[in-house]
Amino acid sequence: MQAPEIASWLGDYVEPVNAALEELNPPGTETPLEFAVRDALFTGGKRVRATLALLWCEAYSGDSRPAIPLAAAYELAHASALIQDDIIDKSDMRRGAKSIAAKYGLTTALLASDLLLFNVPKMVAKYETLESRRLARVLDLLGDACKASTWGEFIDMAMARDGNETEERYEEMIKLKTSSLLSAPCASGALVGGATERAASTAGEFGEQIGLAYQIQDDALDLVGEESELGKPTLTDLRGGKKSFVLMHCLDHSSEEDRKFVLSLVGRTGPYRHDEVLRLRTLIEEKGSLGFAREKIARHTANAKEVLASAPRGRARERLSELTEYLAVRYY
Repeated sequence: MQAPEIASWLGDYVEPVNAALEELNPPGTETPLEFAVRDALFTGGKRVRATLALLWCEAYSGDSRPAIPLAAAYELAHASALIQDDIIDKSDMRRGAKSIAAKYGLTTALLASDLLLFNVPKMVAKYETLESRRLARVLDLLGDACKASTWGEFIDMAMARDGNETEERYEEMIKLKTSSLLSAPCASGALVGGATERAASTAGEFGEQIGLAYQIQDDALDLVGEESELGKPTLTDLRGGKKSFVLMHCLDHSSEEDRKFVLSLVGRTGPYRHDEVLRLRTLIEEKGSLGFAREKIARHTANAKEVLASAPRGRARERLSELTEYLAVRYY
């Protein structure tokens, strides 16, 4: 399957969000903490959450601009979460560069994560003229998403520690950890755009489905992707003792000898040899484990498009459909 190029129109949505984020921490600041915050916000990243909020706002209002503060708020929350993810995973790389903790140290990284998160309400405060019930719902969605993402991270670590992964637990975990921060921007963007509560809830369902597809693909890429394309180390989940759909399927369909080999790689602290990585990827291919994961990705993508069909016709819906395809089959 050929991975689609990221849409040429994406810059039209990303640029105003970047401008809003620049205002919080303008260029020319000189402390390591401010440098760390800027790096976290502006070193790579596709602004997916922001774009979802903007497009759903545009779908119901014909204009994406009212959702710019909201879009920026979700990017701040996401950047904060990524810093913490890299600390938890002990990852030295993020988006082809040093992670914030590796570059600035653990203390500065934690403070940068705090600063990013504490700027979230500053962005939402810009909605001073938004009807109070609608604003309360936007705040509720944001709070629930951040809480769910935190619980998802905790469950992910607990599953790795306990070694009791199942497909059901894994899917519930990624729904909390990843889908929550894709679902909420969709629902919130629709609300800011004037959608009814029911329509906003439907937008949230769309985000949940693409979030599931996105994370399943991300976990598959961690096993079979190329570090040069991903911009971050591969096999980090394996080193962390985590088992994705791909790995669980491979283990379930392997001989006892192959199972022992795969399990010997899970949670290893030392490096993997080239021949071990090659054998693992060969097993994943031979057992159809990658195809199994892609079937799930295709199902969630189809679910997202089915939900999207209820959105108003127009440019925003077409672009949401295009973004869905990109997120589901990206190779990086």
